[in-house]
Amino acid sequence: MSDLVLPRHVRLAERLAESRASMFVGRAEPLAVFRSAVAAAGPEDERLAVLYVYGPGGTGKSTLLHRFADEARAAGRRVLRVNARELEPSASAFEACAAGVLELPAAVLIVDNFEHGQGLEPWLAYEFLPRLPVGALVVLASRNEPCTHWRGDLGWSAALHVARLSDLDDAEARELLRTMRVRASLHDALIESTHGHPLALRLAAEIARRGDAETVTWESNGSVLRQLVECLVGDAPSPSHQHALEVCAHGLATTESLLRSTLGEEAPALFAWLRREPYVECGQHGLAPHDLVREILDADLRWRDPAGYQRMHEQMSRHLLDEARAATGPEVLPAVQAYTYLHRHNGFVSRFLSWDIDSGIYEDCYRPSDRMDVLRLIESGEGPGSARIAASWLDTQPQAFRVYRLADSVMPVAVMAWLRLTPDLSEAVLRDPVTAAAWEHVRSRRPLRDGEHFAVGRFLVASDSYQLPSASMDLMIHRCLAEFLHSEHLAWSFLVLASDPFWADFMEYMDQRVLSGEVAVGARNFTLYAHDWRVVTRERWMEIGASLELLGPGAKPKPYAQDAAEVMTVLSRAEFDKAVLDALGSWHRRDGLAASPLTRTRMVADQGHDEPGAALRDLLTEAVAVLRADPRAEKYHRALDVRFLRGAPTREAAAERLGMSVSTYQRHLKRGLQRVLDHLWDRELRGRERERPVA
Repeated sequence: MSDLVLPRHVRLAERLAESRASMFVGRAEPLAVFRSAVAAAGPEDERLAVLYVYGPGGTGKSTLLHRFADEARAAGRRVLRVNARELEPSASAFEACAAGVLELPAAVLIVDNFEHGQGLEPWLAYEFLPRLPVGALVVLASRNEPCTHWRGDLGWSAALHVARLSDLDDAEARELLRTMRVRASLHDALIESTHGHPLALRLAAEIARRGDAETVTWESNGSVLRQLVECLVGDAPSPSHQHALEVCAHGLATTESLLRSTLGEEAPALFAWLRREPYVECGQHGLAPHDLVREILDADLRWRDPAGYQRMHEQMSRHLLDEARAATGPEVLPAVQAYTYLHRHNGFVSRFLSWDIDSGIYEDCYRPSDRMDVLRLIESGEGPGSARIAASWLDTQPQAFRVYRLADSVMPVAVMAWLRLTPDLSEAVLRDPVTAAAWEHVRSRRPLRDGEHFAVGRFLVASDSYQLPSASMDLMIHRCLAEFLHSEHLAWSFLVLASDPFWADFMEYMDQRVLSGEVAVGARNFTLYAHDWRVVTRERWMEIGASLELLGPGAKPKPYAQDAAEVMTVLSRAEFDKAVLDALGSWHRRDGLAASPLTRTRMVADQGHDEPGAALRDLLTEAVAVLRADPRAEKYHRALDVRFLRGAPTREAAAERLGMSVSTYQRHLKRGLQRVLDHLWDRELRGRERERPVA
């Protein structure tokens, strides 16, 4: 019996370590640092004493610590493990669990979930860790980056190494999926849906393996959503903090003013709290969460509280639309993007926008040095005929052109023009068959009035995809939207796209009506999409657009109503003045005011009144009252007030009431009427508020 050799028993711990090693991917840099420290390489006074690993929840800190522990044991080191989540956050509690590392020069102390003991950092840096024997190693893993106590002490410069864990890169993510035996055809979809986040990638791989799905929809699995939220974010301190997180996840960039629109006076404190969270980054325009955190939080709220999600969406939408309309200069385009970003879950709209916000492409003004590059871009996309026409417009309206550049290059990668056109430019307009077609449409439908112009979005060309969805095309579409919101005295707008059915539904969604008949330029045909902003005003356009958004993701485009109640009347100045005079004469007659063509004009529609006749009466009263505020025009106000509002039957009776001659009264009445006509015409052209010019 003594000669019998029994097989060595394999312990479960060894099998677990082998399994962890076979499934482990990435993290080459912190692994190399740890191995070097465990091997005690280098001079004694330069040996690493503390390895500090940090990163958001789910990035694999605990997995990495398991790997550290396995490698330390394999190297013959004694391993002590502490979970700070399970400890009272006090120096005495920590030392009671970790004191062994102070006695063993070869010991490795591994502390997980150190964010729960973060307040101990000064004590660790100045009291506990300096007592370590040389050769001992401490690993701290936290969601938060280390505090300044470490870096404020030059003594720690060689003894401390800080490693930040981020998402897996593409190659690492694919390796993880291979180790989990997920078939290769699913890899792209899973990596895209998880952004390479390790925990999410593992969960998505399990879902895909069970359901054999081509994509992972987080909303479809409430338990997975809950697990991800708990791991990535944890518990918010209060319902207000939770709501602030949800706002941050839904919007493109979160500012105090955006939080204030939904959370009131708590906004500054909540903004400061968000700013400190490890999964939130500070950007040029505000705070933004990690991409996966954004998607998971947004999906979680949509899944568990659809009505609350819709209320939040509507509040944010109103606030961001106001900001987009108020923005000026270089802030216009980012503000419009922030507004439209709320609609990224609309399945219909997302067919046409890439939402590639971080592409590195930005909009810039046209410079004379761009000329050859711009013309080459247009020729490559639309042919030499378009390039020749573009050259003519560059000579006539160089300020109309926008170029789109990569952040690390001045070379244009896309271009578009927003041409502002008036009758005095008819020679240039007629040289271009596209603008000539737009001009003919304007003249034959509802001509321009004094002070108005029409605009043509022309030469939308991206070098990589021409007019297919891309980051460049997104920016050009947003530029058009910005012009819709801001252009002053815009009567008609036209968007010009290569004839292709792809964009037709999107144009209808935005109430850009296709013109019959294509326009040929060289070998390429173009389609024009038109909008008369005096018929469907900016306010009405935004109102109906908001109602379309309420139909939810996947909604099909719904044409804008064009029944008699919706269509505005577009009057020439002479027609407008006559209608105002007739309306003043009918001020005491409701039926007369209700029948006025002015009830279907923009200035009346802007009043938002259920009874257009009553709204017109209010406008006339207000226009006359404006004169009273000007001491120099007070006499004109009295003449109008007596004649129209008080209803003097004749001019002689009006003059007698005012104690003046008929000729003086006539002069005051004429001048007062002209002031009223000018005031109301300006109101008709500009709307309730004067628009701000676009940068």
